[in-house]
Amino acid sequence: MAVHPDLLNGVMRTYRDHVIRVLGWQLPNVASGEELIALAKKTEASALEAEHGLRTEPPFPGAAEKPDEMPKGWRMICATRLSHEGHDVGVMYTTFVSGRTPSISIVEAATTIPEEYSPLF
Repeated sequence: MAVHPDLLNGVMRTYRDHVIRVLGWQLPNVASGEELIALAKKTEASALEAEHGLRTEPPFPGAAEKPDEMPKGWRMICATRLSHEGHDVGVMYTTFVSGRTPSISIVEAATTIPEEYSPLF
């Protein structure tokens, strides 16, 4: 089943706006990968999902790669399967980079979440 682009754009904005409300427009600078993981966990979205008929598995923000230290901070990508009103929508990726605005993208549902990613919850 094809998912309408307007639905995808709306869902991405909904989650992005949620993350920004919780963490701010720019993520705080963190001193370690563990601090970045703790920030990501604060974005848990079960109430938002219930309100909008959304479901994520593993629970948002999903499963994460090991945080990566960069020259100016830390970066981590999370992935979760997304459904809307019981229909698969895709795999949603959330990128957390210290000092930057978080980003969200959704790719097709057949996408495999990398095995090395570990659920945050």
